[in-house]
Amino acid sequence: MMLPLLAITFTSCEDALETKNFTEMSPNNFFKSEGDIDAAVTGLYVPLTTTWGYSDGGTGRWYPSLFCADGSTYRSAGHYGTDEITTYSVNAFDEFTVGAANGTLAAAYNAIRFVARATDVINQIGLSSGGTEEVRARYIAEVKTLRAYYMYLLFDWFGPLNVKLDAATLMDNTITPRPTHEEYVGYMLDDLNAAVNESSFPVKYNDDNSNWGRMSKSVAWSILVKIYMHEYEWSKAKEAAEKVMGMGYTLVANYEDLFNHDRQPEHIFSVPANTASDNYYVAEVLPNDFKKGYNHLGSSYIRGSEDNYKAGWQAYGMRWEFYDTFEDNDARKATILCSYTTNAGTTKDRNTGMRLAIPLKYTDTQFNDFGCQKSMPVIRYAEILLSYAESVNEISGPTSEAIAAVKQVTDRAGVSIPQSATNDKDSFRSFLLAERGRELFGEGVRREDLIRHGEFIKRAVARGAKAQDYMVLYPIPQSVITEAGGIIKQNAGYPE
Repeated sequence: MMLPLLAITFTSCEDALETKNFTEMSPNNFFKSEGDIDAAVTGLYVPLTTTWGYSDGGTGRWYPSLFCADGSTYRSAGHYGTDEITTYSVNAFDEFTVGAANGTLAAAYNAIRFVARATDVINQIGLSSGGTEEVRARYIAEVKTLRAYYMYLLFDWFGPLNVKLDAATLMDNTITPRPTHEEYVGYMLDDLNAAVNESSFPVKYNDDNSNWGRMSKSVAWSILVKIYMHEYEWSKAKEAAEKVMGMGYTLVANYEDLFNHDRQPEHIFSVPANTASDNYYVAEVLPNDFKKGYNHLGSSYIRGSEDNYKAGWQAYGMRWEFYDTFEDNDARKATILCSYTTNAGTTKDRNTGMRLAIPLKYTDTQFNDFGCQKSMPVIRYAEILLSYAESVNEISGPTSEAIAAVKQVTDRAGVSIPQSATNDKDSFRSFLLAERGRELFGEGVRREDLIRHGEFIKRAVARGAKAQDYMVLYPIPQSVITEAGGIIKQNAGYPE
């Protein structure tokens, strides 16, 4: 992110659930100024980078970043196992064979530590005299939004977890049971509602490069949209979406600009990339015999002539069946490659050995490394418009307001909404799910969309995958279950 990445030092502990001595900071030796508060808050963003990963001083271990484009991250699992993206090789998430011992689960689960650390920082800001009261309130709103976001990511994968939200319990390593679904959702809503009601909390940072990548009021409202949709609270989702729609965001005229240029007026929340944190998405999707790739010379990566470009890593690509859902004149289709020139000078397409389409997304692929310094969009205004339309449709059917919101997205793509899609609620619902896929492909949201529509397992089974209904959640890491000694229950369907 554009914020300086500060790795806060935490007391080392080996156990997956140990939470004692989160930080070595206290009001007596830290948080004496606004700069101290900012440094502590910045450290909470460590898992939200596009680079490979981070070293957690609290565990002494290394974890993949949640939004790295590698195949073993939270973001990538957001489209594995869906009708949109699949891998070139065996992948447990893609094959519905994820077991409790899978290392990716432990990496994602580590976000629970950052929930607790956020609790600690919120408490210490409240005890601090650093900065003005308004400044402290702004930072608390930011941290509560970030804490709720980590909780949502955990919730999406594992369901409710026994997060630490009371600073008085941070030094107590007593293992507590998982809360109920309703309790956990209430925790997230409490944080986000507090944040959106804080007058000092900035609406957005699109015009502020130095703070680009921070939580903001518009991000908090957008997370509320996601939670309410997850819970089928359509009226509340609609109201939250309307709040974001009144915050000055607009669609970018050219779809490709969304990914080739940062801080566009459509970006609500993105994970920034810079020279210290490359975005490796393009290298992950390019085939390994792709001619226009990256040139490796010695120990450094530099741009070379086209004939010497090094190919990508061919980790995953788009299913041809999904590619075929795009109309030929759809502007978004131009960011997906259906053929390419190989290093041998031949052309490959779906009829001559090209296994998957290439969801390139970032069409400006000429950078000096395997990665690029282009932010990874996480929440865009187009998603909010589509979410608004879905919420309205669930309340009242395909109203003129819902159709108008979607039309902004389809007009930008150069396509129209079929008349048949607006005949009734069911037809519009199906169209919206398909349209979300076309608009947001490769952005890691397809899994949650399909789950919300009851289609994730159903479509996987239709493809021949051995998917079961309970697999809409992943198992709690085995190390957690073992250490808890029966106090923390495994998700239904998985072995205890």
